[in-house]
Amino acid sequence: MPIQKVHVQHAPGPVLPPPAYSSQNKKPNLLVAYWRKVGGGSLALSLLIHAGILVIAYFMVQTIVQEKKVDFLPGGGSKAGQDASAALNTQRQKKKQSALNKSIQVKRVVTQSNMAAISLPDAPMDSLDMPQTSSPLGGGMSGGGFGGMGSGGGSGNGIGMGSVKGFTGMTFFGRTGQSDGLPGAFYDMKQDRDRKPLPYSGSFPEYAANINKAADKRFSPTSLKDYYKANQQVSFTYLLVPANLPAAEGPKCFNAEKEVEPRGWFVHYSGMITPPKAGQWRFVGFFDDLLIVYINNKPVLDGSWVPMAGDGKDRDPDIRQEFKGPSISGNRTAYFGKWVKMNEPFKLDIVVGETPGGLVGGLLMVQNKDEKYETRPDGTPILPLFTTTNLEMADLTRVQNDPFAKRVQLAANPPVFGVRRSALNDENPRGLGLLPMR
Repeated sequence: MPIQKVHVQHAPGPVLPPPAYSSQNKKPNLLVAYWRKVGGGSLALSLLIHAGILVIAYFMVQTIVQEKKVDFLPGGGSKAGQDASAALNTQRQKKKQSALNKSIQVKRVVTQSNMAAISLPDAPMDSLDMPQTSSPLGGGMSGGGFGGMGSGGGSGNGIGMGSVKGFTGMTFFGRTGQSDGLPGAFYDMKQDRDRKPLPYSGSFPEYAANINKAADKRFSPTSLKDYYKANQQVSFTYLLVPANLPAAEGPKCFNAEKEVEPRGWFVHYSGMITPPKAGQWRFVGFFDDLLIVYINNKPVLDGSWVPMAGDGKDRDPDIRQEFKGPSISGNRTAYFGKWVKMNEPFKLDIVVGETPGGLVGGLLMVQNKDEKYETRPDGTPILPLFTTTNLEMADLTRVQNDPFAKRVQLAANPPVFGVRRSALNDENPRGLGLLPMR
């Protein structure tokens, strides 16, 4: 049957689009809804930005570390920070010590005799940590040097000396402060304790008479009470004062340069001494102007510019004999005294000083009768300094580099005479030990 086409005619009117999609037509995912509610999009963007910054910073730090290594330590006062600081300091000290060892050529000194002349390796003075002295070693000097005679670096006629025990200072006449040496005090013959002038001409006979008067009374406090006494005391360790030193250095070493003119002064050391070993010993030395050594109140060495111990009538010639050897001051050489048998502790007094003013200088050595010493071309023995303490590195360096010490020559390893107690305030010393023998 034939199919017939049917035409449908729509009524005229507007054509409507298909219905639009609405969110209300479908419920959203709960997680997505919550993410949008808390601002998850902004947070994600922020995290991406910070991640990018961290990546850039990482590459920058790697570049810096490759260029230069830096020691980082934990901050704050934590134990980890303290441990790290200690480890870093140790590392730095090792580096410093390594550099120092490279700069100093250390040589081993070997000797088969303890009487050999001093021979020490050269060491730069800046490698020795030496504190400044509490009293001067010379006019116009810096701490630790010998003023006009040389700076602390070792130039001139002397070098700086170190300190010991509580950072005590070393002067030409001993250590200030606490020390194991022989106690010493500074006196002025020209004024009394109240600083009132005393009659004094400055002549050698008058000066010697005052010293002998005090010696006759065993240098008791009453025998010295009329003289001005400096407040600062020192301890004798050894006597090595470069020749031709200004006499003003004496008062300066006791901080008395404003109260005392550089003439008519002396230093008195006193104490009970123990010999390093039993045997016969004698003192050898010289000082411009005064050097007298007493054992048990008897003079055993007069190494003064002119004879001063005793008077001309009863002066003992054995305490002042020509030693010869190198000159000490001008054409004056050292003197040696009488042999003394030392078997037990004894009282020791040493006086050094200056009378007319001008220049001072000298040294004190010791000799054992049983020892064999190296000799100079003139046949005189090379002797060690008389010491009351073990010499420290600063002392040994000074003895090595001081032109005065080089010229007179000194033996190594000086024997140490131990100090048992002070006798400065002993009115009636016991007088232990044997009397000087001829």
